[in-house]
Amino acid sequence: MSESAVRARLAAALELRDAAAGSPVGEPLRQQAARLLFALRRVVPYDHAALSIPDPVTGEHTTYTNFGYSTPTLDLINDAMPDMELYDELRETRLPVLLHDVDRRRRRGVVFDTIRRNGFRDGLSHCLYSPHGRYLGMLNLSTYTPLDEHTLALTTLVSDALAAAVDPLRPVNGAAIALGAGEEALLIDLDGTPRPLTAGACTDLAAALVGRLPAPSATVIHRAQVHEVRVDEVRGGTLLRHRPVPPPAGLTLRELEVLELLAQGAANTEIARALRIGASTVATHVEAILRRTGSPNRTAAAVYATRIGLCRSW
Repeated sequence: MSESAVRARLAAALELRDAAAGSPVGEPLRQQAARLLFALRRVVPYDHAALSIPDPVTGEHTTYTNFGYSTPTLDLINDAMPDMELYDELRETRLPVLLHDVDRRRRRGVVFDTIRRNGFRDGLSHCLYSPHGRYLGMLNLSTYTPLDEHTLALTTLVSDALAAAVDPLRPVNGAAIALGAGEEALLIDLDGTPRPLTAGACTDLAAALVGRLPAPSATVIHRAQVHEVRVDEVRGGTLLRHRPVPPPAGLTLRELEVLELLAQGAANTEIARALRIGASTVATHVEAILRRTGSPNRTAAAVYATRIGLCRSW
């Protein structure tokens, strides 16, 4: 390949990186991923290309965007490739691998059978990660002609841009986001659908808070449990993180429920009716709330409730 051709591919790689960095905030992630994958062809002249992403809970892969591969081939990539030893090596090294660099003795199994059946002469696979090491998915390319020695370096150059394009948790403001100890997480899509990111995520908690999400943090009473909830706007929607915590200020769960209603301006009789307890019991709880929170009156207690973002999920 001529020096001018290599320079053109390098320029295309830099343009792709710039295009990813300058993506409009409101651009759907799938649309951005398709746009960047299409632009990748000027960097690596592929004939077929696909980005696959894992389910954060089950680990199963699905196609995010695709150019050229048939549905059966995509299904095979998503279902069979993660079971291959080569995939484990891709995850471990985090470096792209060319098909022609794979030892011929290892080119066995349904994936390589499909490669031969489709007449592919070469290809590339690369696992994508966030800057903080979160696995985001895999890039697969196939060609009918051999790929050259510049392909690996150019792919590595643009891999962070491709990773960002499939990362729904990429912060809007650029700040790093990480799960704290004991936190579960959900992504509330732009259409309002809660999608669990961890096995213990409470989708019903997220669903109950859609449309009235506290920001940036809140103390939420949900199913007789107190949760600390943190909310961040990300490119894929809204990230909601939650973890169980004891009621603040030494309050009991019932006192916290009374405080939540008190902060809404409810009188003792209204609180009693809502919680199905006696008005005298409510008065006792209010006295305890004022004492425990150091509030001189109901108004000060309401201010305290607002400060901690107290709300109920129902």
